[in-house]
Amino acid sequence: MRLAVFGDAHAHAEALDAVLAAADHAGVDALWSLGDMIGGGPDPAYVVRATRERCRVTLMGNHDYAATGSVEPSRLGDAAASLELARATLSEDDLAWMRSRRPAARREGVQCWHGGPRNPVWEFVGPSNAHACLAVQKADLGLAAHTHVAAAFTPDRRRVKVRVGEPLDVSGGKWLLNPGAVGAPVPPRRGWFGALDVDAADGAFWLELDLHTHTATWRRAPYDPRPARERARALGLDDA
Repeated sequence: MRLAVFGDAHAHAEALDAVLAAADHAGVDALWSLGDMIGGGPDPAYVVRATRERCRVTLMGNHDYAATGSVEPSRLGDAAASLELARATLSEDDLAWMRSRRPAARREGVQCWHGGPRNPVWEFVGPSNAHACLAVQKADLGLAAHTHVAAAFTPDRRRVKVRVGEPLDVSGGKWLLNPGAVGAPVPPRRGWFGALDVDAADGAFWLELDLHTHTATWRRAPYDPRPARERARALGLDDA
């Protein structure tokens, strides 16, 4: 099975569409979303519905919980206005579907979290805690999003360099992979939409995961960030 794994679409329609089109072109067998469908961008209803229609696995992220009422939008700082927009525009049917999702799953022998193995909603997995996360990960392969940073970690405290377009052999030992963000800026750039203007030229991140050959290939799907920024500005969401 070949999968397209992605996360952190954050209510950006064009970025998500670019990833879906790239995954279709690649001929993957299934799409998995690691959560944060909303928060930050102007298109919450579109992104939730597209994810619902296309993805075989969909996790709930911390921003997604804010739309369902499980987390107060104010807890998420600058994203509060976009989360209030999501609450106002998502249909009751979509909200009910979101409430049925979970922040963790295990499919095809792969463990998935929005955050990380020790806290599937809020944990940020990075070089400083990846070893501890891998220690509690039961499967050989784990997937997490939330940080917006494409990454690959192994138990020997190595952070393996991610090279877009170059397959990484994940057949030996434990691995914890982050596909990178679809519709959110890549840290440490400041701002949201200004940073997306830079990132969009390189493209939204997604991960092509081949469970037969045990290879992971990070990919990027370029898109035009201007339409989303214009919609965000009209809604009062543009951080400029």
